[in-house]
Amino acid sequence: MEHHAWHAFIWKIFGPAVRLITRILFGYTCERVEVDGPFLLLCNHNTDLDPLMLRTSFPQQMYFIASEHVVRTGLGGRLIRWLQDPIPRQKGSSASSAVLAALRRLKAGCNVAVFPEGHRSWDGVTDSFPAATGKLVHSAAAAGASLVTYRLEGAYFASPPWGGKRIRRGKCTGRLVHIYSPEELRGMRPAAINELVAADLYCDNYAIQREKQIPFRTRHGAEHMETLFFLCPRCGGVSTLHSHGDTVQCSDCSLTVRYLPTGFLAGDIPFDNVRDWNLWQREQIRSLCESAGEAPIFTDEAMELYAVETARGRTLLHRGGLALYRDRLEMPGVTLTLDEIVGISLRSDQDLYVGAARDFYLLHSDRVCCTSRYLTAIAILTGREFGV
Repeated sequence: MEHHAWHAFIWKIFGPAVRLITRILFGYTCERVEVDGPFLLLCNHNTDLDPLMLRTSFPQQMYFIASEHVVRTGLGGRLIRWLQDPIPRQKGSSASSAVLAALRRLKAGCNVAVFPEGHRSWDGVTDSFPAATGKLVHSAAAAGASLVTYRLEGAYFASPPWGGKRIRRGKCTGRLVHIYSPEELRGMRPAAINELVAADLYCDNYAIQREKQIPFRTRHGAEHMETLFFLCPRCGGVSTLHSHGDTVQCSDCSLTVRYLPTGFLAGDIPFDNVRDWNLWQREQIRSLCESAGEAPIFTDEAMELYAVETARGRTLLHRGGLALYRDRLEMPGVTLTLDEIVGISLRSDQDLYVGAARDFYLLHSDRVCCTSRYLTAIAILTGREFGV
């Protein structure tokens, strides 16, 4: 592959610096893994800097499937393309073009890394991923590539996706789970491969943290938690939660919840962790979807709608309200039926990407609001999983 020698050189030369950065920022430790290539690596996803952790773990250069905004944004995007040339994946798309590009690189003898969830874990538990992941692995094996499964633990508490940009310093680890040969994989059905991958990547950070009780230092532990939680668990208030420092409060019932350095919660609620609160809220969203009738399930005002051109730029189309119904998503100036939506994903704590057959959109708000509920509800309404 063109420029592969250059990318491998950069991977090697920056290795010591990356190891130092991940150790300082995350307290990251790992076992060093040597694998004969080509291989496809699958890993659970917790932070924007997970690729740096994998670089610390693997001396072999890999090409990452990355959100297209990484290579779209200014000088930094051009620099990343020049240094490592990641495979851009349009958030909110079906990811078919990224999958084909990954297979081409594997056939050329290169290694490829994928976070199949397609987004960072919002509650510390490895999320589901599309059934097409098994087909990707099966096609990679047919091209002679091994499958490597790798698990990151603890990183969720260092940088929860709802928690803004501050990194909470503690201890994170990475470890090899399994290496599957092409011969093993060729004889398996994609569905069976998916079962293996789900078991290998599954990580319940709260179950691990309950035993280890590792502190992650920050004065802003609850910052922006209302981008995940919009329902008060005490009074059922909608969009009444507001965060400040290490606490979340409800403006209707004066509920106060404190986010502890260990990631657990203290307060008069039936949950002591984000995972269980999120499971409860998902069931409430399911009930709202089932009982909605003709009324909107969710609405938000002051949204901006952009048209996104993959790896190039974005154009502001309209400003206005956002509303989700049982059969459609009404965005400012554009309405899509749920059948027309081929993908939906979140970046950062509230930017929502929506993809149709040929058009890709970004919904953004300068307000702190919960757009993650739209992704959850659309997955429930359509019965589909969204990821790579």
